[in-house]
Amino acid sequence: MACDGRGLPTWFLVMASLPAVFVACKREDPQIRALTEKASQADEAAQQLRQAWSGQFRRLGLAGVRDLQSEADPLLLTEDQKKVLEARVHAEKDNSRRGLLREILDKDAELRALNDRLVDLKSALPAPEIARPNDSHYGLALRFLKSHGHSDSEARKALSRVIISERLAPGFEVYHFYVNGNYDTWVSQGTASISPRSLARQNPDPLVSQRDQAVAVGRRLQRELRALESQKQSIEQEIAAIQVERALVMEGQARLQSENAQQLARLSSLHYLVGVQDTLEKEGIIEVPLFGKDQSGRNWKDAAFTSNLDLRSGNTILIRAQDLGLRQISKVSVVPGSYTHGEHYRLTLGTDRQTATVELLTLSRFKNDKVVFAVAE
Repeated sequence: MACDGRGLPTWFLVMASLPAVFVACKREDPQIRALTEKASQADEAAQQLRQAWSGQFRRLGLAGVRDLQSEADPLLLTEDQKKVLEARVHAEKDNSRRGLLREILDKDAELRALNDRLVDLKSALPAPEIARPNDSHYGLALRFLKSHGHSDSEARKALSRVIISERLAPGFEVYHFYVNGNYDTWVSQGTASISPRSLARQNPDPLVSQRDQAVAVGRRLQRELRALESQKQSIEQEIAAIQVERALVMEGQARLQSENAQQLARLSSLHYLVGVQDTLEKEGIIEVPLFGKDQSGRNWKDAAFTSNLDLRSGNTILIRAQDLGLRQISKVSVVPGSYTHGEHYRLTLGTDRQTATVELLTLSRFKNDKVVFAVAE
């Protein structure tokens, strides 16, 4: 007496169902017995894989990484997808989310092992026949036996010794075991949306079955739609948060670049003050000793040096008498006196004594330094 059970389709292993098995009354041939045992083990492995993948699918949804599923094999992650997920684990700041991503990677190895075991078990079985609409288990078995040389009466007699499933759903996998003239058969769920055992328990009225199936599909689609809407809202919130974070990062980068540019300009510039010598002396910015060169005074402070010359783009300073309220320029003193005329700078008075041009010769000497140009009438 035969039994029917559950198998998985090649393209999507998740379709496995609980085993629905017809156990033979007589298993005299050990090879047939071994095949049915393999089929039973495959059913058990398929159920374990289905349960493991159901949990993995739920974790992928919670983590929002269903986009990592491969079109070629939606069950297992590719090496590239594992690398992407590893990167997300390292980048994730939320501990619970990072733990969920790590669990997905760990469970992928378990799924791969279960899948390999199922593939190995199914490879020991003959290729199944896929049920199509209006196919019957009896008709497929009868055709199989006739293709192996049995007459119609002999085939029917052989089938009288096995249990045949009354109903098949499109996508069921029908296995035929034929060894040394002995026949047995096995039915698995395959790509069908219902298991053989569940189908056997259903109302035999196809209209009622179709109605119930349509209702079930409608409810499932509604649940999936609600889940997708929830995921959509979550993704939209994540995108909005990312956009805000990106804007803050760009603003910070722009501010940092501006600060760096200002700092570089300050370090590359000469900070100077041009003024009338008597006024500068009264304000305490410079001191004019009886002997020696002019020097910095008690009020020599950064705030006084409001003029800047970026030495990356210029090296001359033009001084005008009228800008200082003077009739003419008779002398320009450079303070501090450590700067040497002809070595560090060159000073040229105009023939009309209305202007003075300071040409900086040793630019590195003036970078980020403070200099006063004291003008005497």
